[in-house]
Amino acid sequence: MSEEKKLNFDPTINLGHLLTFVGFIVTIIIGWSTLDKRVVILEESRKAQASIDAAQDARSDEKFSDIKEALRDIKQTAEKINDRLENRR
Repeated sequence: MSEEKKLNFDPTINLGHLLTFVGFIVTIIIGWSTLDKRVVILEESRKAQASIDAAQDARSDEKFSDIKEALRDIKQTAEKINDRLENRR
């Protein structure tokens, strides 16, 4: 019983091997195209969001400008009232 067990390699290629290889290739191609589509969609949504953000920034800048102007008017009115009160004394 001193037989050595050797690993036998079968170099034949059968239909199962070919189907598995073709399946891997098809899966890689489909995965790549799906990933590419998803990246394109994300890039387009990012561009759309950038334009929305720019519009919102412009509106908020306009509103801040309006608020500053209103505060300046309030300050001037308060100074006028304060001057009138000081002149009456």
